Amino acid sequence: MRVALVHDYLTQYGGAERVLEVLHNHFPDAPVFTSLHDPAHLPDAFRDWDIHVSPLQRIPGATRSHRLWTLLYPAMFAHLGFHDVRDVDIVIATSSAWAHHIRPRRDIPVICYCHSPARFLYGDPNYLDPAKIPGPIRPLANGMFRVMREFDTRAARHLTHVIANSGAVRERICEQWGVDATVIHPPIEVERFQPTSPVEIEDWFLVVSRLVPHKWIDRAIHACTVASIPLKVIGSGRSTRYLRNMAGPTIEFLGEQPDAVVVDHMQRCRALILPGIEDFGMTAVEAQAAGRPVFAARGGGALETVIPGVTGMLFDPTKPEELIALMQQDHIWDTQTIQHNAEQYDTSIFLQKIDALVADVM
Repeated sequence: MRVALVHDYLTQYGGAERVLEVLHNHFPDAPVFTSLHDPAHLPDAFRDWDIHVSPLQRIPGATRSHRLWTLLYPAMFAHLGFHDVRDVDIVIATSSAWAHHIRPRRDIPVICYCHSPARFLYGDPNYLDPAKIPGPIRPLANGMFRVMREFDTRAARHLTHVIANSGAVRERICEQWGVDATVIHPPIEVERFQPTSPVEIEDWFLVVSRLVPHKWIDRAIHACTVASIPLKVIGSGRSTRYLRNMAGPTIEFLGEQPDAVVVDHMQRCRALILPGIEDFGMTAVEAQAAGRPVFAARGGGALETVIPGVTGMLFDPTKPEELIALMQQDHIWDTQTIQHNAEQYDTSIFLQKIDALVADVM
């Protein structure tokens, strides 16, 4: 079976790219089609892939400003589908914005693994509010997004099958696209995070995230600064300077770190903090695989992955005092119970479900 993979843009390495990486490892001969590709921001393993890009790649500096080309992405993926996606039996698109606009020949089925319909396009306040769009631009943006939503919904209804990465996203897909979806949770390498020997838990909390506005990392930094609670932050992004400026002396920024360092910190922290509403939240499950609880904003995928009082706690993201109170309490956690909860999201289960669905579609 000849598979093609399609992805929004390869200009960063986050949860969506980890899912793509698992799919490519499973289908190693699959070509990858994307709008923009910046190898400097991706793991070395991606360099061996057969990656095809849209005409946007020819624009100097386009990979450093991918948000500027919002109006062009639907056309770019239509172009890729018409001109480049050939000689395959099935297409799997991983999309949080545009990849589902791919339109190959009519006899080629397209499965979309949807992390979410584009959150900015459908007015998600958890995504748009921290972006702080200037007042004069908002009417223009709203008008543009209204037109783009029509094209977006039309593209979704041409898909052969849609997979949602969580129940929360499945509800969004139904509401915004009018399409039913199957839930297959993202793949987590559970065994990689499990300690091989006893680990001493240390007295600090942890955030692992891209440092961008919609991740709401400022909530965790504010709470830990106000309460003088030690917090380590792993990750980088365009909000780094803003977050450093607001951080108190108990906040330590570690920048981007190798996977081994991330695993080590997840195993030793008191708890992982997930301050924003995530579509699924892969780091929440990774921390649980490491045996550590998760303090997560109440909403999105955390409602499925975090069991309050058992594998972590949920808090109102608009009330920093709730997060502070949770961090100041003494909790007793059962490591094995937490790890057992993570096992249902293992990569092997993800691939079994993907294979079954692909076979059904074919």
